[in-house]
Amino acid sequence: MREAHTTPDPQSQDPALVEACLKGDRRAWASLIDRYGRLVYSVPSRRGLPPEACEDVFQDVFAILLKELPRLRDAASLPKWLITTAVRESARAARRAGPTASVLPDVQAQPPPEEELAAAEERQRIREALDLLGDPCRALLVALFGPEKPDYSTIARRLDMPVGSIGPTRARCLAKLAAIVRSRESA
Repeated sequence: MREAHTTPDPQSQDPALVEACLKGDRRAWASLIDRYGRLVYSVPSRRGLPPEACEDVFQDVFAILLKELPRLRDAASLPKWLITTAVRESARAARRAGPTASVLPDVQAQPPPEEELAAAEERQRIREALDLLGDPCRALLVALFGPEKPDYSTIARRLDMPVGSIGPTRARCLAKLAAIVRSRESA
């Protein structure tokens, strides 16, 4: 099993990643999109935009980032910038869709309220911590708390583990995840 401390903190890598992107490194761009793609896509999705509009917002946000990256003052603020831009682009997509679109009414052009921004940043921190956690803990927690929510028997079959060990393993994995999140917050 991969130890949590062997993988560098993704947030601490952002300045180097941004610098590589600015130099035209395609692998850096792919890494940046891989790191923050779920975060960007989640914004229009949570606002009820249809999948094709979510994909358009995703593409628009990263196209804007490509253009605006040289002006980004602080690489550590990249997640916040991406969220704010995704909110604005979601509002534009909702306006383009017109009044007949089945979009939730909370789509607005302003940046999200502080609570929403904090929640989005927390989700991103947890995603990154899950990546650092490694398998089998990551696989178990995703199975337990992901969108599918299968029963313990299904999880046990998928992960090839006894049903009776899921609860204790979940507790240990959650403790490891919490320790990773705490260590990253104090860094």
